[in-house]
Amino acid sequence: MLTLPADVTAALTAPLAGLDAELAARFPGDPGTSQPVHTCYVPADQVTATIAEDWAAAARAAFDAHAGEPSDLAAATGVPAALAGRVHAHVRRVLAGSPVADLRVDLEDGYGVRADAEEDAVAVAAAEALRAAAAAGGLPASYGLRPKSLDAAVRARGLRSLDLFLTALTADGGATAPPGLVVTLPKVSAPAQVSVFGDILAELEGRLGLAPIPLEVQVETPSAVLALPALVAAGRPRLRGLHVGTYDYSAALGVSAEHQAGDHPSVELATALMQLAAAETGVRVADGSCNLLPVGDRAAVHAGWRRHAELIRRAWMRGLYQGWDLHPAQLVSRHATVAACLLAGLPPALARLSRWAGTAAGPDDDPSAAFSPPATRVSGSPGPVVDEPATARALAGHVRRALDAGLLDDTHLATAGLTGETITRLSTAGDSPQH
Repeated sequence: MLTLPADVTAALTAPLAGLDAELAARFPGDPGTSQPVHTCYVPADQVTATIAEDWAAAARAAFDAHAGEPSDLAAATGVPAALAGRVHAHVRRVLAGSPVADLRVDLEDGYGVRADAEEDAVAVAAAEALRAAAAAGGLPASYGLRPKSLDAAVRARGLRSLDLFLTALTADGGATAPPGLVVTLPKVSAPAQVSVFGDILAELEGRLGLAPIPLEVQVETPSAVLALPALVAAGRPRLRGLHVGTYDYSAALGVSAEHQAGDHPSVELATALMQLAAAETGVRVADGSCNLLPVGDRAAVHAGWRRHAELIRRAWMRGLYQGWDLHPAQLVSRHATVAACLLAGLPPALARLSRWAGTAAGPDDDPSAAFSPPATRVSGSPGPVVDEPATARALAGHVRRALDAGLLDDTHLATAGLTGETITRLSTAGDSPQH
């Protein structure tokens, strides 16, 4: 028999009704959309209608010259020998298709300060190039602009370029912009800058007939790190991502140039705080770039790939599944390392999810077998690992990323007694702690 009558419990918990709504609004969980594994930053004056294919062609040339055999790629990127063949084939396949997942036209640090007339022309030309790329089917699924910041010294210049770019992107009688547009606001120092930038975007959207443009904020100042919860709140509802600015941020802390990198403790602390502020909000966090480019002779290219791969593996271990790429040859190490991370984790993820979903394979039917090399078997009941709902959500997220990368399909899922619907349900908002 209950001690508290239902009406008493209802009366005592009634004050939480407003909080329930607030928490549901603030923490909607993962948006359930594919996250690009990288953002490729290209100086605006280098953007052409064939920029994505130009990057792909340059990446293929580097791959063929310096990673012709699986053992070459494994040696250069640290891919386990047991996975080298499949990773090599995957990279070749990706490079032959559309290896640029997200493209950002850069009018900030990668472009620099030019004469006003020159930047005006470049902003318009870049937008027209992207429209031409879209018409030819060569525009990545996600693309956009990084203008200059709202710092007083460059504010007017940055907003003028933003206006010119968006106006040119929607030219020809009010044609809408190609889908996938996003704008990145760099060097944010205070939440008010995010709010004002959102108001400016809204004004441009209204005048140009644009749908709401997603916003990414670059976190590269100490004041931004200290104000992260307020930055996230100021960016709602259009805020989609927080991207760390590795070099500006570490330099602001006094870190010497030789030690500025994504795995420096100060940068890792910043990204951890970004993850904390963005957790369950639907805002995704992205790692920064590797400034050791894979250029030069074979030894230099391999050194660049090795360092890039180290940073990507470190980021993935920390739950950062997107980073910046600055050079076409980095597409090789990006896609190789991502594939290796995903393939290495697939056997246990599939087996544990199989058990979690109540469809564990029998002792002679291990779902991980299709993804050799063999891993410690965790399917069956009770199994050596005790999983909780949150763990199942993380496992499903790994499987979903493998599906997005083309490393897994419905047939492989069926082998594990799983379906795409199950993976989506377990990995998205309905399973978040707030729901």
